[in-house]
Order: sequence, then structure tokens, then C-alpha cells
Amino acid sequence: MVIFSILFFAGCATQAKYKKVLDTWVGSSELDLIRSWGAPVNTYEAAGRKFIMYSSSYNVALPGNNPTYTTNVIGNTAYTNSYGGTPGQNLLMICETTFEVEEGIIVKWSYRGNDCTTF
Repeated sequence: MVIFSILFFAGCATQAKYKKVLDTWVGSSELDLIRSWGAPVNTYEAAGRKFIMYSSSYNVALPGNNPTYTTNVIGNTAYTNSYGGTPGQNLLMICETTFEVEEGIIVKWSYRGNDCTTF
């Protein structure tokens, strides 16, 4: 049920919607971006352009499945075997978004990660 819920809500959030949100920032001021998104985690300059980076990350713990057990009795001895089952997993969700700024105006954006989505 937990996995189904994660997949259901993840299906509502898409990268296409995230790209549309980022597109709305092109032409906006650097100051407006910082007022909306908060302080960036990193900034740097190259070739007269400024780059502003935002990053988010969190862990999702996915539960495993219990194995199936079968017991066979042979004589006075019981033999139990397990079949199937999966261990739990820890999934790191991350998104790094970088805005390119020229003369105080956002001109481009890029992102990377497995959690760059929005509703």
C-alpha cells in the first residue's frame, strides 16, 4: 500500500510540469527568484554570467516484503525453508536546479536529479 501511494503521488508530479515552472522564471530578476526560492545553496560566476544553484534531497524508506516459509516434516525432523521476499530499500531523492543570470536577469536554467518534479 505504501509503494502504491508513493507511485500514485509521484505520477501526479512530473518533470514536464517542473520545466514549465522553470520556464516562467526566464526573464525574471535574480532578486525575485531569491525572494521566492530563498537563499541559494551555491553561486558562482563564469564568463560574465552568474549561476545560482538550489538543491533539495531527502530519503525515502521503502519497506521490503516478507518471505514465504514452508515446513516439511521428514521423520522426527522439521525442515523450514524460506522463498522470495525482498529487503527494504533506502532511496535518495535529489534535485539540483541552476539558474543562469545575465545582468540581473534569468536567461536559462538547468536541472539534474531524480526528484525534479512538481504538481
